[in-house]
Amino acid sequence: MSLPPFAITSDSELEEAVRDKTSYSDTGDEWPAAQAGGNLEDAKRVLYMKTDSTEWYSDVAYGQALVAMTAMKAKEAVENINIDSYGIGDESLSFSNADPESSQQIQSWSSEVNEGLAESKVNFTKKQDLQLRNTSSYIG
Repeated sequence: MSLPPFAITSDSELEEAVRDKTSYSDTGDEWPAAQAGGNLEDAKRVLYMKTDSTEWYSDVAYGQALVAMTAMKAKEAVENINIDSYGIGDESLSFSNADPESSQQIQSWSSEVNEGLAESKVNFTKKQDLQLRNTSSYIG
């Protein structure tokens, strides 16, 4: 069975899908390609640890799980700002990191990963505990 044309079938399509999902550009101020490559590989490692499978480009659902996982890795890399506030002259900038309980993006993307893993037709070697859970009080 061939994959539909919207399936993610390569690293370049994965990066493009994540850029579409996050609106991060390939710039030093946002999500440069060099950093994106590392984040893509990081997301693959996380899914591989859960499933023992690298077949994300042969299954629409598993591919979408990889897109959502990579989007979370991108958000973590781009928006993980540890400064609460910073003064520049008479201007003050305030930052806040994403809280998993209040970040609709993180909740949505985490659900996409879980749904992708659940709906995948790939025969995962590891089947126990495929769901993602937040075990800390912070995800950036």
